[in-house]
Formats: sequence, structure tokens, C-alpha cells
Amino acid sequence: MPNVVDLSLTAAARRALARLLDERGLSFFLKKGRGGPAARIDNRKLAWVVEAASRKTRRGIRDLNAISRTRRILRREIIRHLAEAMVSAGL
Repeated sequence: MPNVVDLSLTAAARRALARLLDERGLSFFLKKGRGGPAARIDNRKLAWVVEAASRKTRRGIRDLNAISRTRRILRREIIRHLAEAMVSAGL
């Protein structure tokens, strides 16, 4: 039996991520530095976006595989935005 993947959670989370990036910027999703050179993604804020999208689309239904997959996709989106920002800054 083939696996059925519901992409509504991912689509809603990507829309929420895009909206938050426009409103608050990339630094909202980064941990505050403690003097270290590397930027770190704040996993709590990623989980918050996925949870909000889950409540909006699923109405409480939990699919752990879909949630995990959506977090990975959002993490990649943030990494892509961070890389673009670093290239445009010349770092």
C-alpha cells in the first residue's frame, strides 16, 4: 500500500513562516548569540509555527510524521534565507 502524504500542514506552515519572515525578519528565528560566531536556529519558534499551522489545518489531529517532516522543511527554508542573507552581506 503506498504512503499517503497530506501536504496541507506543510503548506500552512510555509505560509505562516513567510508571513513571520516578512513581519519580524530572519533574526526572529535565530537564537540570541552568546559570543559564538555561528547562527543557531531556535527550535522552539519552529515548533511554535508548526503547532499553530497544525491547529489551523488539522483541528487537533496529530500525525507525528507530518509534524517532523514539516519542521525539517521549515528548517531548510530558514537555512536558505540565512545563506542568502550571508551572501548578500558578503560573509
